[in-house]
Amino acid sequence: MAEYTKDEAIAFVDAMRLALEGKVGFKWMTEKLSTLSGYIRTLAEENESLDAYVDSAGLRDGYESFRNSDDSAE
Repeated sequence: MAEYTKDEAIAFVDAMRLALEGKVGFKWMTEKLSTLSGYIRTLAEENESLDAYVDSAGLRDGYESFRNSDDSAE
């Protein structure tokens, strides 16, 4: 299970960005944090879409089996 939900991750990144916004020397970092927030949103949307596909194709059991075997190999 993920350590953070999408909303928690975005809130954390946005809080960091807002804390640095307008401070001298941190413009680059605030831009990168804004980009990171967008990236998290994109990945979460893609994950939701892939999950919906796996479920609609009736492949959830096979996917979970694959995922668990992959986790145990680490």
